[in-house]
Amino acid sequence: MPVSPVSPASPASRSRRLADVPGDGPPPSFDAVCRAHGSQIARWAERLGGPGLDADETVQEVFLVVARRLPEFRGEALITTWLFRITTRVLANQRRSARRRHRWARLTRRIEDLTASDAPGPGDALERREASRRFYAALELLPERYREVLVLFELEDLGTEEIARLMERPPATIRVWLHRARTSFIAAWQQQNQKENGA
Repeated sequence: MPVSPVSPASPASRSRRLADVPGDGPPPSFDAVCRAHGSQIARWAERLGGPGLDADETVQEVFLVVARRLPEFRGEALITTWLFRITTRVLANQRRSARRRHRWARLTRRIEDLTASDAPGPGDALERREASRRFYAALELLPERYREVLVLFELEDLGTEEIARLMERPPATIRVWLHRARTSFIAAWQQQNQKENGA
């Protein structure tokens, strides 16, 4: 008798349910959410937060919120949508705190970066570091929703339909935001280059 490659009780099917299907049953366990979505949350934290925020700290804060609020999760939305909302809120709170408390520290880091760029070392590594710094500096100038949609599309390789589900917006809205995000990013990139070149 042929056996189904994924039985209903298998870990793979449980992971699929966690990722793909809203349900009416009890909320998944905290351990199951961590196993199924920990690496995805870490990617969101790293890419949406950029080098200015500590991705590990963000993941820890997200998991604290998840542990506290998981009993309230009723499966009315995809769990990935729920986790994405928590991650973006944690990041928004961290950005507000960083702006209030670390203005001088950020200025110091910027000076250290410029000094490090003049130090001898492998040219390719320095160029990559500089490109990454400029990329995130330009990204930081975008409105929150534009930054999120651009990261999800360009870095996470998600389609507009997937982004729409994550952000709980119509796909048409996501396409408009993506177009505006690209235009805004190009303008921010040019602004960064002009500022650093003294134009």
